[in-house]
Formats: sequence, C-alpha cells, structure tokens
Amino acid sequence: MRTTITSIALIASLAAGPGGAQESEPRLARAPSDMSGAEIDAYNEGRIASDPDYIRCRRIEQIGSLVKKLRVCNTNSEWKRIVDKGNQDARDSMETLARGWSVSQEPQDQLVRMPNRPQ
Repeated sequence: MRTTITSIALIASLAAGPGGAQESEPRLARAPSDMSGAEIDAYNEGRIASDPDYIRCRRIEQIGSLVKKLRVCNTNSEWKRIVDKGNQDARDSMETLARGWSVSQEPQDQLVRMPNRPQ
C-alpha cells in the first residue's frame, strides 16, 4: 500500500512538469475512471470532499441490463462541467422549441446547395 501511494505521488509530481505542481489542477497519471479504488483513496487523502480536485465515482446503469453498471470517476470540477454542459444543452433545446421548428437557424448563404436540383 505504501509503495502504491509513493508511486502515485511520484507520478503526479513528474506529470506536473519542471515548474512544480500546479495548485489549480494537478495532473493525473491516468484517467480517474481507470484508477483503482485504492489509487483514488490515496489521491483524495488530505483533500476535503468539496475540493474541486477531489475524485468522485458514480455507478451508471447500463441500458439493456438489469444488473450491469458502469463505474465513472471524475473530479468535482469535471462533474460540475458535465452538469453545466447538460443544463446548457437542455436550455438551448427548449429555446429552439420555443422558437418553432419552421424557423431556420442557418443563414441562406451557408446552406448547402445540391447540384442539378431546382432551387
């Protein structure tokens, strides 16, 4: 266990580069979803749960299976970005629906013209 923690710390310090560790977003050797539970625990050691760099894992149900679940791990800041993007996509969809389907969003000069078709 001690060697795992030491190797993770060494990899993290090497990934940060010669300028030293970056406080805003430390580099991970692997994607959080590829890390084992012990590696995530070692990474999260000393961080509070509300820290933007704290790694959280969620189990997402697989469509078509009653039992199988996919483990997805990200930092708090990455989960926030994912949620914000989903909310913005939902807002954009609702705005498009509110405008109506018949209103074209593309300028006429950017529409693709098909050759040999009457306009």
